[in-house]
Amino acid sequence: MRFFSGRGTKIASPRKRFVATSLALLLTAAPIAATSANATQPLSAVAVHSTASATDWRIHIVRGSDINLVATASRVPIQIRNDYDTDIRVLIWSQPSNLRVTMPKAIAFTAPANTTSNATIPVQAIANGEVRLNVWLTSFSGVRLGHPEVLNMSVQRDIEGSILIGFFVVVGTLGFMGARRMMRRRAEGSQ
Repeated sequence: MRFFSGRGTKIASPRKRFVATSLALLLTAAPIAATSANATQPLSAVAVHSTASATDWRIHIVRGSDINLVATASRVPIQIRNDYDTDIRVLIWSQPSNLRVTMPKAIAFTAPANTTSNATIPVQAIANGEVRLNVWLTSFSGVRLGHPEVLNMSVQRDIEGSILIGFFVVVGTLGFMGARRMMRRRAEGSQ
């Protein structure tokens, strides 16, 4: 059932107004309850959303340096700054700009209070090249937190094997040269 005012504009039904009012009360009461002395559970980011304006986020992704991925499988570090006085549970979303890497769309993370912490996202390298990784935070209900960040990643998936092979070749060559030199000294000493 919909209600209209005398001027023809819609007024929300009593049921919708009750749900909206209840949700507003729940969102404004959650930060107060979570910051009390006996609160031990991490605060959901939904409750944080009600206390922050669109430009004043106290939990956000810290822009880091470029990432060099030199393995076929690894974990990408994402720094998250939480300036709230309580732990916050968020979802970290990631979207690569191309198909050179695969990774999960979102992972859950609990950011400790008043710290910058590292979350890691598993990544699988498919091909070599440059990848722009778009990352952002949301609450578990889908509310975006802070601004999205773009991290540049250089993928060189075959270099790990090449480095290992090169290392073994150098060690083998040095061992062979050392053994040959020792054999010459023994031969010269026995004459």
